[in-house]
Amino acid sequence: MSCGKKGILLSILLSLLILSSTSPLLADFITVLLGTDPSGDAHPASLDILKVYIANNGTHFKFILECRGTPAPSFLRVYIVWMDTKGGPFPDYCLVADGISGLYEIEVVDGIIIIRYKAPIVVTVEDKRIHLMAKLSDIEYPSGVKEIVGVIATTHQFTLKGKEIPSRSPFGNGTLPKGPGYIPKIPHFKIKDRAPDTGRYTVAREVIPELPGITPLIFIPAVIIAIYVIYKKKFQKDGK
Repeated sequence: MSCGKKGILLSILLSLLILSSTSPLLADFITVLLGTDPSGDAHPASLDILKVYIANNGTHFKFILECRGTPAPSFLRVYIVWMDTKGGPFPDYCLVADGISGLYEIEVVDGIIIIRYKAPIVVTVEDKRIHLMAKLSDIEYPSGVKEIVGVIATTHQFTLKGKEIPSRSPFGNGTLPKGPGYIPKIPHFKIKDRAPDTGRYTVAREVIPELPGITPLIFIPAVIIAIYVIYKKKFQKDGK
């Protein structure tokens, strides 16, 4: 095998290995429907939640909110998924899609709930669905997650009455919730829709990190081996 051909093969192998370790989008996501919400109970349509899904690929998880209209996250319209991962009286994390999206950690300090930015997330909009994706490690899985995880999805809109249009993310101090079905209030933002309307969805901890049938750890090595075999046979044939 010539040096040039070896270099081409090595470049292909290295590229595939890099992609397999850095791109969660290469792995298949297992998607589970958590629940539905009535249509028409919120306006505009882009803030009216119809269905809530959770999905994972073994290293990342994401929530998918299907709305009556095309979601449009911004400083004026916010999409949030609240997670109770520790079985306490209030959510422990929230995934936020707005002007400055991210994963936020929720703590109570001196009776006041504090929402702090923890890690970036990936937000995408596809037709009438908005996807909020984060790393499993960012929610301290598995040691920091109880057997049952509580989930609530909400949409919010900035209230223009007597308020200035915000120039930054609205997250900061909120009010202390009264139980697992409660969520913090976001200053200057009105809740437009809540799914479910009361209580919360629940999902078993095992569902969140369950590995799908095909992941980069399986698919990419298989492709690498196939390419290697094909090139090896081709180079041997050319060398005869």
